[in-house]
Amino acid sequence: MFPVRRFPFLPPPTPRIPLALTLMLALSAVPAHAQTQAGSCGQPEPSGAGPSSMAANNVSDLSLAYQAEQPASITMCAYGYLAAKCGDYATAHKIFDKCIAKGFVGPMIWKGHLLQEGEGVPQDSAAATAMFKRAAESGHDGYAVMGKLHYASALWEGRGVARNEAEARKWFEQAAAEGSEDAQTFLKTGYHTGSRDRTGKGVGVPTEDVQGQALQKQPTAATPAFSGWYTVGLGAVLALLVAIGAWRQGRTRLVGLRVQAGGQPA
Repeated sequence: MFPVRRFPFLPPPTPRIPLALTLMLALSAVPAHAQTQAGSCGQPEPSGAGPSSMAANNVSDLSLAYQAEQPASITMCAYGYLAAKCGDYATAHKIFDKCIAKGFVGPMIWKGHLLQEGEGVPQDSAAATAMFKRAAESGHDGYAVMGKLHYASALWEGRGVARNEAEARKWFEQAAAEGSEDAQTFLKTGYHTGSRDRTGKGVGVPTEDVQGQALQKQPTAATPAFSGWYTVGLGAVLALLVAIGAWRQGRTRLVGLRVQAGGQPA
């Protein structure tokens, strides 16, 4: 089940906002037409690997291909989410694996969803649930509560782990105490839509009060849905960065053509 909930991007659930959360949201708002560099969303990656090959192929430092070759960092890990949203699951897994190996917790959540859905890899509920549990036990501000919600959901439904409602309730209670609205809703109604399958069904048994909500919110290609003002605001920031990168790359090419023609660079 891919998440289709309001993640704690803004306002922050704690005094410290995980930067990767903000970056992931911003990346989610980039329109496909803004990704024009080689190796970016929807574009084939150039042959070869490493910085020298990318420079030779004019690969933008804002592209997925470039980021996938960088050392794990908050920014680089956020590009893994963009890769998954673009359907470039091979790059997403490559980025997430590098980030998880360095201890970044957010990628554990997204890796778990890709494993659960079988996106880019064989479907593996056990591995997905293990990722959610690892995140749940991380103690990380922001991400741990998300891990607890998804791990509790897996326990409740028996996805990749033996079904255990009592144990699931403990994790739901922990997530609720830490501010998860979905966990709080589940404890009140026995149902939440913090993660849903491809048919739109959430976790648990929906009551009459929440059935209408499930029908109104249909999943879209197994990608998260976010509040509009979050997307517009932060999306505009990243779109500007992408535009600057594209302009810079275009200017570099123009200077090269002028030099080849015997002129002087502007």
